[in-house]
Amino acid sequence: MESFLKGFKREEFPSQFWVLVKLRYRMIWAHMRTGSGKMTLLFAVYLLLGLLSVLFLLGGIGTAIAAIELGRGESIAQLMLAGLFVNGIGLSLLFGVGPRSAFTEDSLRRYPLNRHERFVIRHVIGLLDPTWLLFIAGVFGIAVGFVWLGAGTILTTLPSVLLFITANYLVTILLLTIVGIMMQTRRGAALLGGLVLLLVSFGPLLIASLAATRSSALLTVLHYLLKLTPPGAAAAMIAGDGFIRIAGGASLLLIWCCGLAWILMKLETKPKSTEASSAGTMEWNDLYDQFGDLFGRRYGPMVSKSLRYHMRCNLIRFSLLTSPIIVLMGKFVFPGQSKNSYFFISIAIFFIMSAAAGAALMLNLFGFDEAGIRRYAILPVAFGDALRSGSLASLALRLVTVCVAFALWLMFYNNETLSWRMFAMIISGSLASLFLFNALGIWTSILSPKNADFDAIWNNRLSFGGNVVVIGGILIPFWAMMAVMNRVSEEALLRFWWTPLLFLLISLGFFGLTMKIIDTPLNARRESLINLIAGAKDR
Repeated sequence: MESFLKGFKREEFPSQFWVLVKLRYRMIWAHMRTGSGKMTLLFAVYLLLGLLSVLFLLGGIGTAIAAIELGRGESIAQLMLAGLFVNGIGLSLLFGVGPRSAFTEDSLRRYPLNRHERFVIRHVIGLLDPTWLLFIAGVFGIAVGFVWLGAGTILTTLPSVLLFITANYLVTILLLTIVGIMMQTRRGAALLGGLVLLLVSFGPLLIASLAATRSSALLTVLHYLLKLTPPGAAAAMIAGDGFIRIAGGASLLLIWCCGLAWILMKLETKPKSTEASSAGTMEWNDLYDQFGDLFGRRYGPMVSKSLRYHMRCNLIRFSLLTSPIIVLMGKFVFPGQSKNSYFFISIAIFFIMSAAAGAALMLNLFGFDEAGIRRYAILPVAFGDALRSGSLASLALRLVTVCVAFALWLMFYNNETLSWRMFAMIISGSLASLFLFNALGIWTSILSPKNADFDAIWNNRLSFGGNVVVIGGILIPFWAMMAVMNRVSEEALLRFWWTPLLFLLISLGFFGLTMKIIDTPLNARRESLINLIAGAKDR
């Protein structure tokens, strides 16, 4: 501790810290002029102008008014802070925060800083990332609301807010650090994927089962557990009754912050673990080659290559494993709907799942090749054949995902009344969405490509065009379902069971036409595409 404090007493440290902060924001401004940066800026401006005011005013003052009127200020503050706590973690996974998007340990070794100074600078700069403004605005909104209406004092509210933000950031970075360590080896990546799959698969089922059978006992346990977390401790400091309650919350928050910081320092100083490569005999004509042979001599070798290469990508494996679980969301996201409504929900959910399954590969077919994309320019095959082969490989993987999702749907909806027309509508609609999104993916791979990180599973954002396709593929069927579900009966919908079949023929024709005419636009953007994916430039 003495050496830790001694480093910050140096006269040069504040000036060095300020220089690095300015450098970070210059890097952010430079990133805003790139293709992915424009997408981030679009989201940031939209959210900052809209959600900032809502979180600040309604989230803070509205919560404080309800707390005073009901006489349960601390309980309501706990729930509000818990929601912000979860959103803070989700925000980091969605937009990217922390030292991974700021400065790494290796880069800061070039500056005259000791180990403790590097740790503090990296995480303070990560905490000052613009994406945290949304979370910080929500927390300060609650604090201002409670102080404004006399439910808390500024002497206890301000320290609680600062400690709560710090604890939330440390939990987020600790989570990302643990994930990064696990992803360093294939065993760790497989274990992480299995844990996430179990959590996503059986977590909602377990919670729904407990809520239905032991709802009061579950709420009691969650209430006591919440008191021991940073949201509960911060709520005790903001709206707690008595000095002992406030002091207890402050002590608990300090313990959380110190403990998380200590664990984070230990993990970050841990040497990177590598997996020893084992030599073995090369296997020819394996499962990938046998599957590629189905596409003939023109596409077969490149289809098998695309499957073999992309099935090693953690992000694609994670997406393919978790996407089938989306079809089970109907029973949990819309639990109060009638039995007839579940069929409408199932049609929309299958369409949404197709938009999300393997989107990183489907919408960015060359994105993970990096410098390897230059090979397609010198191979004795057409450049368009490489793109078409990648689309066929993506289509095959997504078809397997849809089959697994359909099997899960049959397992969990077997108590519903199902007819052959329902099967025809769901199967044909799912296949139509497969061909539609794969055709759109070919165009986004040419017109809106992006250099993707093969090893990263978090913060691997899509391009602007990819985001438009995914967001449209989620919002359009969702709002269509909400508009039709309460206005059209199931019997009336089943009379038009042939409509998804017609949609399938149209999507299949669109996919075939795209595969045929794609050479001309691809060759026109060939050089810029290679330069962008190979890392020569980003725009």
